[in-house]
Amino acid sequence: MQLRMVSLVVLVSLMGVGCNTIPINQEDVFMPKPSVTPASFDVEGVQLNELSVAVDDSVRLNAWHLTQPNARGTVLFFGGNGFYLVQSRGYIRALTRHPVNVMMFDYRGYGRSEGTPSVPDLKQDALAVYRQVRDEMAVPADRIIVHGHSLGTFLATFVGTEREVGGIVLENPATDVNDWVQGLAPWYVRLDLSFEIDKDLQGESNVERLRRANNTPLLTIGGAQDNVTAPAMAQELHREAATPDKHLLVVEEGGHNRLYEAASYKADYGQFLERALPPRE
Repeated sequence: MQLRMVSLVVLVSLMGVGCNTIPINQEDVFMPKPSVTPASFDVEGVQLNELSVAVDDSVRLNAWHLTQPNARGTVLFFGGNGFYLVQSRGYIRALTRHPVNVMMFDYRGYGRSEGTPSVPDLKQDALAVYRQVRDEMAVPADRIIVHGHSLGTFLATFVGTEREVGGIVLENPATDVNDWVQGLAPWYVRLDLSFEIDKDLQGESNVERLRRANNTPLLTIGGAQDNVTAPAMAQELHREAATPDKHLLVVEEGGHNRLYEAASYKADYGQFLERALPPRE
């Protein structure tokens, strides 16, 4: 996705701020991420199946399919640009506390997935994993929820408008790639910095896609303290979405990650699934 270049540009810019003082707090240094593997997986009542999903160009993606009895549907989860399966314990617990199965995977070049990430390829991969859920696992389209976090929201809206789904969840979303990239740099860096965005990234717009999603239930979740994808973007996406079946949640103490720890997140997510998924047969 050529995101390493963004980090490099930000670093170089920080080196040139001269005598300005930039505070570095302990929370900026330590970033614990509890890990999980198929061997150490221990969520009661949930079974983890490790899969290899083949894509048309022969690349294979490492995926986890989490199942539980009496599931009403399947959540197809697209993580942010730093998401890895082995660091997904929080999302596994948050999503499987609801009556759903979960499908998640490492992007190309991440973890045990093959290939090199690019926008066209990641779109192809997202459709391949969707096909795996719908065709190989025989999950009806109206029982598939696409859920994206941060960068993953672009894949969620892509699949949600290119294929039939039961609902779309956008967590810490950006309106478009330009706004998302701007959020990667602190405001004091953006004052004297412009970004040249790769042409394959330029056309990615959640706003435009949601304007076409006329009848798909939508849940948009933002963090009031998010300094990467500002909550104003979640609010704009909620306003612009064409579907009448939409709900916006802004977690008051929430930042860019771990919104699922909030009680309001659990409650609103459960209500959304109850509304979006058909009753059990």
